[in-house]
Amino acid sequence: MKVIFPGSFDPLTNGHKSIVLKALNIFDSVDIVILNNINKNPLFSLEERKKIISNIFKEYKNVDVHVYCGLLSEYIRKNNINVLVRGVRNTLDFEAEKINAKVNKQLCGVETVLFFSDSSDEHISSTVVKDIYFNGGSIARYVDKIVLDILSEKFRRNE
Repeated sequence: MKVIFPGSFDPLTNGHKSIVLKALNIFDSVDIVILNNINKNPLFSLEERKKIISNIFKEYKNVDVHVYCGLLSEYIRKNNINVLVRGVRNTLDFEAEKINAKVNKQLCGVETVLFFSDSSDEHISSTVVKDIYFNGGSIARYVDKIVLDILSEKFRRNE
């Protein structure tokens, strides 16, 4: 069974990581698929995100990281994906994911499995993390040390 967790992951948060680990409790493997979201202004390039996420999950032989530019349903169809994993933090996420699940089911027949975030992560998004970071706050509790180190290096700030 081919299972993917798609997203922009700019940057990957501990909430994202938690969803991958929850999926691994059910599925043998999970592929993280980094997508280019044209509605967002990315902090990291797709290749930088791939390198960061690959490093975070380097100890997990059952997690692969891929980059894809294009319609998710095309990626699903081309790669014979069976299940799409998504995380839900709140009711707004749920409503958006419900719509996306229905559209993806119509476009390519894939089933979507939703995992609910831990209460410690339900208020955190990549956007919030970037806002906290660039306004001088500490994000150490919200991201892996690898993300923190790369942010500090790229933007010359000590956490």
